[in-house]
Amino acid sequence: MTEAPSLFSERELSTLAALCDTLIPALNVQDDPHGFYQRAASDLAIAPRLADLLPQVTDPALVRQMRWFLRAIEVPLVNLLLSGQDKAFGAMSLEERTALLVSWETSKLNLRRKTFQSLKRLTLMLFYSLTENQTPNPNWVAVGYSGPPPQNPKPAANPIRPLEITEDTILYTDVVVIGSGAGGGVVAGELSAAGLDVVVLEKGGYYAETDFTGDELSSTERMFENKGVLTTSDLSLAILAGSTLGGGTTINWAGSLRTPDYVIREWEAEYGVNSLGDYEASMDAVSARIHVNTDYSQANPQNAALERGAQGLGLSCKVFPRNAQGCDDCGFCNFGCQYGAKQSTLRTYLHDAFERGTRMVVQATVERVLIEYGQAVGVLATVMDSEGRPHTLTIKADKVVVAAGSLHTPVVLMRSGLANHHIGRNLHLHPTTVIYGIHAEAVRGWSGPMMSRYVDSFKNLDGRGYGVTLETAPIHPGIGALTLSWSSGLQHKQVMAQLDHLANIIIITRDQSGGQITLNRRQQPVIHYTLTNDDTRHMMRGLVEALRIQAAAGARQIGAPFALPLVWREGEPWETYLSTVGRQALTPNNFALFSAHQMSSCRMAGSSERGAVDPSGETFEVKNLYVADGSILPTASGVNPMLTIMAMAHLVAGHIQARS
Repeated sequence: MTEAPSLFSERELSTLAALCDTLIPALNVQDDPHGFYQRAASDLAIAPRLADLLPQVTDPALVRQMRWFLRAIEVPLVNLLLSGQDKAFGAMSLEERTALLVSWETSKLNLRRKTFQSLKRLTLMLFYSLTENQTPNPNWVAVGYSGPPPQNPKPAANPIRPLEITEDTILYTDVVVIGSGAGGGVVAGELSAAGLDVVVLEKGGYYAETDFTGDELSSTERMFENKGVLTTSDLSLAILAGSTLGGGTTINWAGSLRTPDYVIREWEAEYGVNSLGDYEASMDAVSARIHVNTDYSQANPQNAALERGAQGLGLSCKVFPRNAQGCDDCGFCNFGCQYGAKQSTLRTYLHDAFERGTRMVVQATVERVLIEYGQAVGVLATVMDSEGRPHTLTIKADKVVVAAGSLHTPVVLMRSGLANHHIGRNLHLHPTTVIYGIHAEAVRGWSGPMMSRYVDSFKNLDGRGYGVTLETAPIHPGIGALTLSWSSGLQHKQVMAQLDHLANIIIITRDQSGGQITLNRRQQPVIHYTLTNDDTRHMMRGLVEALRIQAAAGARQIGAPFALPLVWREGEPWETYLSTVGRQALTPNNFALFSAHQMSSCRMAGSSERGAVDPSGETFEVKNLYVADGSILPTASGVNPMLTIMAMAHLVAGHIQARS
């Protein structure tokens, strides 16, 4: 990273350094063979790195709030009024600084909680994931993290070669596809197989198997949206989304569940989507192409704990189908599968399309769709070359397919002048929280198939198909650190020191009410989302059931996802603990909340009053303009949506082919 920019003053940087050293202080403990407790944030120069990162990943308004916060806590009167301490932050002892931060963390005002969480999450993530010159992070040995597997030196067979754009360029094609993930990849593969000339535009870069290092921080920064730290506008929900060739299929966890029948019936009955007669056939076709199977779904210790606990409570625990072939179970496929075992669109549909002559352009940001007389005739994009220079790319096409994902597809349509009321609305995120259990035996949640078991006993809590599914998520030090509760530097390090014995269960909620995507002044997406009462109630039910499963699995210490630790330890009253958890409020920035599934922001429906695109995927407003990604799902799928999105894209591709 570069030197800290002048955006932060020297005084602000000094306060930021003190804040980081409060979150991660140097502590003298009796047993510290690796110097872990003695190591402070300043020993890894976290503050200047954080100051460099913040302007890159946050809105300017939020940076201004953070700078105000850093100045405010150096004013004794402000601290006296807000936390009862009549001192400047820099003049406080570690205990006093910790108490002040806890007062912000637990404030009744979301603005204060939001400011604290933004700094806490990034500081902890950097401290536990930062590497220099391929040297392991010094904290890894203390937390038991083995680091990335040895890099596969074997080059990919016939790698994709993106088209290089080195000057302002005009291309001509039959179909231009914006996006290359579960939706765009399938469309490109299917239309190229039908003999159509296709150009694929991808906002991210292209990485082949030998580029996948498994390093948490660098992989996240280059292949995830907004360097892996994308959030909703109030910072309460962290969003994981792919931004690379292959999209989310390149960096997801390989879960390949079919769309439930009751969801398909809901789409037909409530949204007038009458084009799903061939839906099962489409799911079969994409499942075959991406090799969905259970042959590589062995239960690693974390998934075994989920299965053991569920069965101990009489719950059914099912085997997760995965799109894998020849998988060696390295456990790092969320940073790209370096062995080529995960059958992402990068390995399947996009590779098929490339071999048929499809041109692919990476680092291409689509400004807008070109529209003439009510019909789409191409796109205007800006492409960054290998030297970082921008070039204008104009593509003239008979048909345009937008598959930029549920966060960016509505943005492209809005920038192109479309005004349907549903564009950007009804955003479903499968809001997800997480609990953990610490076990006597090693778990190492970063090794083996990361998601091979699931419990869907609570998927229908309201009689309408809405509820929660319990799964597991990979644990790596950076995301583990930013997720865990914090009440002091000592408390947080004590939990992190047991990371290799920690097993999590994630609670994925099928959300009923949606959020919204709007445009900021720079015409970029802003994500607005608030949990409703029904979804909150379902999430809390799932949270409590997940805690029960960890106890039944034999965990000796169990933690809930709240900002301040709420922990049960072996021998303590169990039902009292569950009752205490159940009384907690799931309020913004007061508990860990994530999304890895984004859907429905341009939903499909039988009329423009109910949706943004018709049952063929064509927009109601512009002819020859189609949408084929997760944004067209009428509601949340209720299951990991990759296979659902691919099946819908397969159907849309069939409609386009029939009209070409």
